[in-house]
Amino acid sequence: MRKVKPLQTSSSSAEAIAGWFQSELGTQVLDTQQAILEQLLPQFFGYHLLQLSVQEKLLTQSSAINHQFTMGTSSNSDSTFKGDQANLPFEDNSIDVVLLHHLLDSSQSPQRLLSEVGRVSLPMGHVVIVGFNPMSLWGAWKPIGSMRGRAPWQANFISPTRLMDWLNLLNFKIDRAHYCTYGIPRASDRSTTDYSQGLSRNTNWPFGAVYVIVARKQTGSMIPMKPIWSDNRGFGQLSVVRPARPVSGREISTRNVPTTNQNRDLPGKD
Repeated sequence: MRKVKPLQTSSSSAEAIAGWFQSELGTQVLDTQQAILEQLLPQFFGYHLLQLSVQEKLLTQSSAINHQFTMGTSSNSDSTFKGDQANLPFEDNSIDVVLLHHLLDSSQSPQRLLSEVGRVSLPMGHVVIVGFNPMSLWGAWKPIGSMRGRAPWQANFISPTRLMDWLNLLNFKIDRAHYCTYGIPRASDRSTTDYSQGLSRNTNWPFGAVYVIVARKQTGSMIPMKPIWSDNRGFGQLSVVRPARPVSGREISTRNVPTTNQNRDLPGKD
């Protein structure tokens, strides 16, 4: 049985972000994210899809995978499974698609959580990660918002570059990255999201407030082996035939000419 230490999560941060998604601004951001997922998830196939999110809404309805389930951490969660993300109750290499929705933003050990997600992911399976981008207008507003103690500004805001490096270390290959929500952190009067209007889809600038990163788990990589040369090589045990001593032309002529006694002994010579 795997023995792990309890994962340190900020439950207050996760609950605050979950509550923020019910606000007017949070609802608009969530609708934008779901619009992106509705275009991404139908491209993935398999048997099992797991959603790990700070909020309860199911975001994977557009997927063609039949077995979809969620996992929550709070005792009052309505998710299919409840438990600690540091020890997911699933076997190694068992999940085809994992949606990690803002859970890294509320975790105090995001690398450890990502490692656990990599453990349960199937080889050639996909991981879809949604998070807040610090390289955005929202990231610039984060220091002020965190001083006020409001969500979602106390979240981690992990940069996509760092997250991609972590995924590469876990033998994941980055498939694509989408960005959305380029405006200031204020609810707009528009009834549709910026992604559905085509802004994020056509430009995809890397400084949107939210990123959606898709990575695929590799089956393994070829490790180049450097040959080890040794002084005691196998050829050193072979016997080498030394070249014959050079023979002069005079010696060759002398050897080829029979002597007088040899001529007397030849057959047919009386």
